[in-house]
Amino acid sequence: MKQLTKTLFLFFITLIMISCNDKKEIRNPNFLATLKIEIPSELADNTDAVEFIKTSEKAINTFSDNIEELVANGNEVLSKNREELQTADKLKIGKMEVQFVSNSTQINYVLENYQKYIESAKFNGITDAQIKSLKLIEKIMKERADKIDNKYKNYFN
Repeated sequence: MKQLTKTLFLFFITLIMISCNDKKEIRNPNFLATLKIEIPSELADNTDAVEFIKTSEKAINTFSDNIEELVANGNEVLSKNREELQTADKLKIGKMEVQFVSNSTQINYVLENYQKYIESAKFNGITDAQIKSLKLIEKIMKERADKIDNKYKNYFN
């Protein structure tokens, strides 16, 4: 029970630290390049689709950076035994967990909305050409996941 209380306390402290952090973090130059999804001309007039693509782009970039951050900076802490962890290490793990869970939720939201949007496309007055253009997001997400896999395939071996 005492360990659970400590963990919850550290979790909330980490959450507060993240939410109060107003400085813009410098992006690691070794990370994969930021993704830029071009808006297909078929969708340029569809404000919902454009907004969806921009939101997806941001979610994919954030998720990609969080995974790379976890690999780049998390290994030193995550490889330690639980008993060896200092308070700073526990806070670092807590911060990484919060970021990862938060962004995973965002990615799941994007994927769910993507599926709903495609399924209801015919009711929204979207043409087959526009649907084909929207499928580009699915392709880009897979390509980014493949790039991350390839970049770190030998990292844990």
